[in-house]
Amino acid sequence: ANTGKFQAGAEALAVLRRTRGPVGVVAVCGRARQGKSYILNQLLQQNSGHGFTVGPTHRPCTKGLWMWSAPQRRVQADGSESHLV
Repeated sequence: ANTGKFQAGAEALAVLRRTRGPVGVVAVCGRARQGKSYILNQLLQQNSGHGFTVGPTHRPCTKGLWMWSAPQRRVQADGSESHLV
């Protein structure tokens, strides 16, 4: 039944459960075709064709809530480790 609520997929939950240590969530929202996927790809340093799809048309490539395929490891200035999703 459609409850109007978002649900986490099994694959996303499995990825999050395997992640150890602090997790930081980066969220971007807005209207279609305004650069959300592009800015997230830049933040996560993904210029290799992996990451969020960015298309040349006016049709949106992503819709709903999307999570990066793997948490991105970050080392803080104090040497502590965290992950971005």
